[in-house]
Amino acid sequence: MTLEARIGVRLGTLDLDVAFDVAGGEVVAVLGPNGAGKTTVLRALAGLVPLDAGHVRLDGRTVEDAAAAIREPAEQRAVGVVFQDYLLFPHLSARDNVAFGLRARGLAKPAARRRAEEWLARVHLGGAAGAKPSALSGGQAQRVALARALATDPALLLLDEPLSALDVEARLSVRRELRVHLDAFDGPCVLVTHDPLEAVTLADRLVILEAGRVTQSGSIREVTSRPRSPWVARLVGLNLYRGRAHGHTVALDTGGALTTAAAAMGEVFLVVHPHAVALHRSRPEGSARNVWCGPVESAEANGDRVHVRVGGPIPVVAEVTPAGAADLRLAAGGDVWVSVKATEVDPYPA
Repeated sequence: MTLEARIGVRLGTLDLDVAFDVAGGEVVAVLGPNGAGKTTVLRALAGLVPLDAGHVRLDGRTVEDAAAAIREPAEQRAVGVVFQDYLLFPHLSARDNVAFGLRARGLAKPAARRRAEEWLARVHLGGAAGAKPSALSGGQAQRVALARALATDPALLLLDEPLSALDVEARLSVRRELRVHLDAFDGPCVLVTHDPLEAVTLADRLVILEAGRVTQSGSIREVTSRPRSPWVARLVGLNLYRGRAHGHTVALDTGGALTTAAAAMGEVFLVVHPHAVALHRSRPEGSARNVWCGPVESAEANGDRVHVRVGGPIPVVAEVTPAGAADLRLAAGGDVWVSVKATEVDPYPA
């Protein structure tokens, strides 16, 4: 079972044009800033938003094609959806919420309720089958929503920010359980999330969506080690630059230049990890090939490190220890010298 999608939707100011495939048993996470079109992608796949262009095919079967005027309604698509706010029917028990989709597909009530109880047992809610949603915790309600989506044996599973409404403790346990169920699901799954940890722990592959377009896709390692946009770089905590390389020197698009240990030619991206950035109050001596001066713009504690944002000709974020921040009197602001070894500047084709 595979998903082939090319989604063209114009909705208000959003101009969405996205294409991607998902293999059976694969989980693809769609990440991007607010307003990028992530939820619209999911709603289009579910049949809740019509396509203006493109198509959706499940295992080679066309469920929607804008050019051919083919469009199966949402209720006829073999799609299971877990919404961010669960959307459980408040007047129905957990059992009947799970059975609802089965009944809509024509299964007799006794059989639907038996299957619903089996799925509630799978998500560790067998004892809460008769409970109404108002009596369930957030984690329990999300498990009911997952059971409802999976009980119909969907060809495609869609997850819209499935853990965002949970508190930290519930999120940890539900994420662990969700991973187990996703491992057992043999169809394609598309996960929309704003949480990089959720994407890394649940997904096999990432699709980055910005302003209605895919700006990067690939394995988790490929995307996190080779970001191709400032948003992705900020997401994974890296400094990203773009410029034109000539040998070991890269002239940056924003001005200035950096020296690399690896030679390159043409348009490249450069990545520098914050922990590879050294800060000094006076010009440093030593072998670092990249040295410049800039003003301290901010210094913020982040766990056991302090993230320091330095402006100037080559803006950069450095990561130092609290003791190092105190020794450099970073809270006082002012100018600092930045040094980065050429071996710590990683170029790759733009």
